[in-house]
Amino acid sequence: MQNLKEKLLQAGLIPQNYRPGETPEQRSARMNKEQAEKRSKIAQLVKSAHLELPMGENLFFFTTRSKKMRRLLLEAEAKSALEKGLYAVVDWPDRPDFPWAVVPRKCAEAILAIDPGAVRFYIRSEAEQLGVAPEAGNGKP
Repeated sequence: MQNLKEKLLQAGLIPQNYRPGETPEQRSARMNKEQAEKRSKIAQLVKSAHLELPMGENLFFFTTRSKKMRRLLLEAEAKSALEKGLYAVVDWPDRPDFPWAVVPRKCAEAILAIDPGAVRFYIRSEAEQLGVAPEAGNGKP
């Protein structure tokens, strides 16, 4: 049997992160604070683990949160590592010039635990491919 909160959530009458007694302003402030904490954690992870890859001749495409295509010029080894799931492309918060970075698999897993939406391209396994278009099918952008 469902409780009242679950019924209200299913009906769409209350938001998923509803807390009883919380005003909309308090909820907004709480959500902004939580989002800022996530961004800070992700920025620290990316800053410490990002890979300084030399520019190469191979184009590698990924999509942003706003569904725009972006590209990286990489060497063949780095592109191959991305396609195999050894590296991932993630958001790099508070970096205005190019707010994405290539990170190793371990860092991508940590970022997934914090905010799955911050991972722009990552082939975790054959069954789970983040940021890969369904029509691509073979894991290559």
